Amino acid sequence: MRQFLKDFLPLQRPPNYQLVANELAARFAFERDRKSVAAYARSHFPLLVSAPAPTPKPRRRWERAQVGELWQHDSSIHQWWPAPDKQTLLLTVDDHSRKLVGAVFVPTDTTWHHFQHFRSTFTAHGLPLALYTDGLALFGHQSTTDGRDPRSEFQRALTALGVTHLVAPSPQAKGKIERRFGTFQKRLLALLAYEKITAYAPAQELLAHELTRQNRTICRTTGMSPDEACAKPQDEKRIVLRACPDSSLLDLHLALYLGRRVNADHQVDFLGRSWPIGATARHTVTIIHHPKSQFWIVQRPPEPPHNRWPDILGRFSL
Repeated sequence: MRQFLKDFLPLQRPPNYQLVANELAARFAFERDRKSVAAYARSHFPLLVSAPAPTPKPRRRWERAQVGELWQHDSSIHQWWPAPDKQTLLLTVDDHSRKLVGAVFVPTDTTWHHFQHFRSTFTAHGLPLALYTDGLALFGHQSTTDGRDPRSEFQRALTALGVTHLVAPSPQAKGKIERRFGTFQKRLLALLAYEKITAYAPAQELLAHELTRQNRTICRTTGMSPDEACAKPQDEKRIVLRACPDSSLLDLHLALYLGRRVNADHQVDFLGRSWPIGATARHTVTIIHHPKSQFWIVQRPPEPPHNRWPDILGRFSL
């Protein structure tokens, strides 16, 4: 254990004694309180630890009354492990229970990676009433569809699925998700470095383990773990998560939309080549694109209030 402490403590700046206590328990079945671990480290390894600068206490914020009423979501581009390019962590937390409902490492902070993240999260937990993000262009009112739609792809997809999109006026307004990123940076950087992880698959495995641990850890604000805070409202009927739509509707809405003109020979130019489509009188069509996977060509985008599949002129695999 002493060798572990010598190797592990220098990886944290400042030291996270709760993380050290967790790892001692997990690796060596050595159960000690965080304060005892801190006292031992300061006494026996004074050159390896440094006292953090004092910071103001965070303000306690209100929470939503029901599970699924609001999910906070954000991303963090960071050097999570050594590599030529930084990695991005996508993270979503339920506002009421503080349960981490989804997290994934991705190479880039793109709309498509967020769509893939939400597809797995919606499938696992259902649809929330609202999603709370910052005002970045990816989430906000800038078009990513050839100037055709004044909303972002993100807002278009959420609207079609019946999820309200709320924009935080400041980082402090979405404190629950911001504090989670701070916790992850303190813990994951040290764990990834200690395990010498430099690839996405093992990093995701470690991340999943950490999600499970945090969802079982008692929250000082609520006095319950997020798992317990999520289970308690079931008896009180305070869960408003809705059933996840059929996979075909997730295919339709969690996709990138692009407009294209129809050539005289009933073909559409896309991704550097021409694709044949069914006969149509329309001069323009819509491509529903899953990058590096497949795409559909339809006569027009789905229309509210039903937002169902329109007539399909062609479907292609990539």
